[in-house]
Amino acid sequence: MKFIGIVVFALILSGCASSKPISFSPNKEYSVSVQSSVFDTVRIDNNDTTLFLDGKSIGFIRVEPVPEGASSAADFLNALRSSSESDTVTTKSLSFPAGFSGFAAKNRNYLTGYLFNERNSGSVLIFSFPEDEFDQIAETVSRGI
Repeated sequence: MKFIGIVVFALILSGCASSKPISFSPNKEYSVSVQSSVFDTVRIDNNDTTLFLDGKSIGFIRVEPVPEGASSAADFLNALRSSSESDTVTTKSLSFPAGFSGFAAKNRNYLTGYLFNERNSGSVLIFSFPEDEFDQIAETVSRGI
């Protein structure tokens, strides 16, 4: 009987531990995957997807058009990176999948990624998550569906 209880307990734990990636594609240019264990609720607004865990916002995925006055997405991101750096915010270049360029800004324990699709640079993908989740999410960036 004790053995059956241990087996049932192990099955329950393994079911709770399962996590699969959920893809979010805010437009045709971008897709980002987040492990289902990271969030339990999603709120979708016009150009913003916010993920929550236990009623607390834990991250967002957003697409913004490149401002009309910017000569290119790369120039816009360079200007944004320069203006973001301060005593409390540090920036760093990131290795995004091929075809994407950008950087991340760190503020407290969150990283916010800013990148553009080099094939269609009319918009910028912005996503922010806790530092310990960010790299795994950044590796999933791809063209949208």
